[in-house]
Amino acid sequence: MSEDVKLVPAMCTQCGGKLTVDPLKEEAQCPFCGASFMVQKAIRNYNVQNATIEHVDKVNIDMSGTVHSVLDFVGQQMSESREMKREMRKELKEAREESNREFQSNFVKIAIPFFIIFFTFAGVMMFFLNRNDDGAGYSESASGEGEVEYDVERGRLYLDIANPGNYNWEFDDFNSRGTNLDSTKERDGLHFEISGDDACTRGYAVLHWSLEDDFVQEGYMIYELEIDDGDIVDVMSTSNVDDISEYTFYGG
Repeated sequence: MSEDVKLVPAMCTQCGGKLTVDPLKEEAQCPFCGASFMVQKAIRNYNVQNATIEHVDKVNIDMSGTVHSVLDFVGQQMSESREMKREMRKELKEAREESNREFQSNFVKIAIPFFIIFFTFAGVMMFFLNRNDDGAGYSESASGEGEVEYDVERGRLYLDIANPGNYNWEFDDFNSRGTNLDSTKERDGLHFEISGDDACTRGYAVLHWSLEDDFVQEGYMIYELEIDDGDIVDVMSTSNVDDISEYTFYGG
């Protein structure tokens, strides 16, 4: 072989063995398997195999760089996402606090007038209830002993003496005018139920009380009533006297 001939690497097309060939020849024989092969085809095989391997290495290197880039990008996105979440939570917290402040402010603005109206209404209702059908009041006997609770309800006058003690209490039918005793009950004290007369617009209910001690003590509780079509609607006044003649009845 001439010294001027430059051999190039090749690969046997039959066994794949690596060898060197004269590129100027058309055909050569493989020293490994003895097969004949086309020189240019063997050179191409060698170049293709080596070019593919180099390309794969480059791809691996590029992929490695790409992976790092992707990981860096993902890490950055996750960091930004966490920051965005923190900002969103902060904004939501501030929004809730602002909403709570507005609610409290609006509640106070609404509640104060509401309570003013409610207590005003309740006061007016209590005033009328104490004057009319559901009213209740107290009056003492002339001696200062004992206490009578009076209450107008459903067109009736109720006189309740929770603790009559040694006192004798009775409805004075003779001096009562325009009213009638419906019943007297004793349960934890005396309870008088009195109705009105259809023919009267003003009536009187009189309770007589007495206490027998060394000498007899007595007195009268007098209730002046407003009557409407037989219904007692109001207690106009209460009086207590030792002597019934001391009291002046309307029209008397």
